[in-house]
Amino acid sequence: MRNGSIRWYKSKIDWWLAPLLMIPPIATLWITAAAFWRGNLSEIAVGCGAMLWVLIVYAGVVFPTRYGIGNGYLTIRYGICRQRIPLAEIRAVYPTRNPLSSPALSLDRLRVRFGEGFFKSVMISPAEREEFLRHLASAAGLNQDGDRLTRDPAPANPGSGTTSASA
Repeated sequence: MRNGSIRWYKSKIDWWLAPLLMIPPIATLWITAAAFWRGNLSEIAVGCGAMLWVLIVYAGVVFPTRYGIGNGYLTIRYGICRQRIPLAEIRAVYPTRNPLSSPALSLDRLRVRFGEGFFKSVMISPAEREEFLRHLASAAGLNQDGDRLTRDPAPANPGSGTTSASA
């Protein structure tokens, strides 16, 4: 997969989430600095370990959070994780404010449904929402109605053996 053929969209970040995400790094930095001023080597080591742990978690599952459209897939990146959804499997996209855990840094989300069942959907929060929806509709062959995308139902197979009864 070449990154040059994928258009990336950053995640929207809610105003309240940015300060909340800053608390762990600032707290570990403050604890480490306090231990340094006291000259307590064991506390400095614990503080540095905690700071390293926070950075690893943020790099592993938080940053960068972005969404790519291209090469036949919707690609969702969050930290070192990547989820690829074939564009042809996307059934619907609609707005939600569901607070469940997802690769989205905002509650202003879009639920992307790509099959039946609970595990066949994902919530994302592209910052350039309207542009993202237009691009996804065009790339995936979806119908756009405002901030909702849907796929036309598959035509009935005439050879499926089902017939309609007539009087």
